[in-house]
Amino acid sequence: MADRLVRNSSSLHALSAPDPGRGTIEPMLPALLRGIIFISVLAAPFVAALLAG
Repeated sequence: MADRLVRNSSSLHALSAPDPGRGTIEPMLPALLRGIIFISVLAAPFVAALLAG
């Protein structure tokens, strides 16, 4: 168990630290935008039907 902890903790040093100037939300924005567009395309007929009465 202890050797597994040592291996895990030493492997964390191999990971590169994220650039402080670049936020972690930046890669999520395109996916978020695609989700918003997808939802709005799905909702458009229902909104049009509600507005038409």
